[in-house]
Amino acid sequence: MKICVIGMNLTSLVLSKALVNNGCIVNIFNFSKKKLTNYSTRTIGISSSNIDFINTNIIYLKTKQLHNIKKISILSEKKEEIIKFCNKDENLFSLIQVNNLYNILYGSLKFNKLFSLSTLDEKTFKKSNFQSNFDLIINCEKNNFISKKYFSEKFKKNYNSIAYTSIIHHQKIDNIEARQYFTDAGPLAFLPLSSKITSIVFSAYDNRKFDDQNLKKFIFNYKGILNIKKFSEFQKARLDFSLARKYYVNNILLFGDGLHQIHPLAGQGFNMTIRDLKILLKIIKEKISNGLELDSLCLKNFEESTKHKNFFFSEGVNFIHDFFRIKNSFGKDNINNIVKKVGKNKKVKNLFIKAADEGIALF
Repeated sequence: MKICVIGMNLTSLVLSKALVNNGCIVNIFNFSKKKLTNYSTRTIGISSSNIDFINTNIIYLKTKQLHNIKKISILSEKKEEIIKFCNKDENLFSLIQVNNLYNILYGSLKFNKLFSLSTLDEKTFKKSNFQSNFDLIINCEKNNFISKKYFSEKFKKNYNSIAYTSIIHHQKIDNIEARQYFTDAGPLAFLPLSSKITSIVFSAYDNRKFDDQNLKKFIFNYKGILNIKKFSEFQKARLDFSLARKYYVNNILLFGDGLHQIHPLAGQGFNMTIRDLKILLKIIKEKISNGLELDSLCLKNFEESTKHKNFFFSEGVNFIHDFFRIKNSFGKDNINNIVKKVGKNKKVKNLFIKAADEGIALF
């Protein structure tokens, strides 16, 4: 089975590794000769169930490559704890820097005989014989000409926010608690990467621009027990929501951020992609085991199995974003009190933990 993967990014690498592990010939084609964008300050959280899936089906991530989180605290502008999630026996999720995971995956692929990496131009792709060379083409880029031509119809929302990310170095502590502050300026997350390093994600409302000094001053106000010794560079990215209306055309499948791009406040973007991959891999494995070819029916099956889940999960994240952004009509104190009452219900809290870990199962 020969599969073409478009794009050189984290999604394309994790997808390619899963496919070659199942005996597929995978050719990654990149429309640019440029290397991966420098994501030195970007961090991803991976749920416990997805870590298990990655370790079993893709690549084993060593304990030292991950930092496990056992507590999550949601706090107000006034630093008042609104709700806390904790699990003494198991990790809630694990954190790893994007560049580190990228290098681990590419390092495991580049010498694999089933894998190849090439550059590609639009003219070559449009040749009729190019697409017919592959059983399946998976597009892992959201803004290339394939996405614009075939998958431009999307549900969209402008968050009017800019995400600022950095890595801070501090004194050695028992760094197992992630903190998220819902401030008037936007959500601010402290995501531990080790006993001495923490990742910062600040999603500034109203596309507000901060210089480095103002960012540092803002972060210092919420640092808690951290004795910050050093900031890395600050990187920024515009935040938008998009959800594809159509998942495939002929033998071309859209995947990753092209299918769904959500607000980072819940740390669920990459987890949604891994959940999609679980379903896609199951479909492909069944075809391989039965000696059948991949066809549009496979892609239809994938869309029907994932589309409704991705829609409801994405809208759930949007609800959380909008709920905490309410300022005037209902009042911040009222919102905080509602969340506190919810947080006292163990069954509801456990449902939130399960949804964050496994996604949602509707039908």
